[in-house]
Amino acid sequence: HAAAALGCGWTLIGHCEERNDKAGILAEAGVTDTAAVNRLLNQEIKCAQAAGLKVLYCIGEKSEEQEQWQQVLGDQLSIGLDGVDKSRVVIAYEPIWSIGPGKTPADKPYIEKIARFVKEQTGGLDVVYGGGLKADNAAMLASIADIDGGLIGGAALKPDQFVDIINAANQE
Repeated sequence: HAAAALGCGWTLIGHCEERNDKAGILAEAGVTDTAAVNRLLNQEIKCAQAAGLKVLYCIGEKSEEQEQWQQVLGDQLSIGLDGVDKSRVVIAYEPIWSIGPGKTPADKPYIEKIARFVKEQTGGLDVVYGGGLKADNAAMLASIADIDGGLIGGAALKPDQFVDIINAANQE
């Protein structure tokens, strides 16, 4: 309610760091059920929507979950979005395994496959990419029909890098 009262229209829920934090707290309490994090995030989405906010809901798989990506992402979507107003949700896909220095970024075929899966599972919700969006991959991401935008991290705080990303994406 405080964010809405301040004039915010959107909130970000389920970012990979938030998911890790929740999983750690639950593990400390003896809860190892992976669906528990998704259930908590579902409650957060419902609270945010009750306060009038739209939600950018983050989903993504870790490297050890890559072989089961359909199950992992499917659960994040089905449990996380259960009973929420989907007309006020955008999905942000974060391939956690490809984020950070020294990691291999997700390639176009992989991102296309995931974006198509998310649209199928959600009835066509908008999907934005949040796996290290930079000027050097912005045009490639903009060329993917099922990707509707980007979730830009640290570069959003650096105006020159942010403008470079926008310009690169607009070249597509």
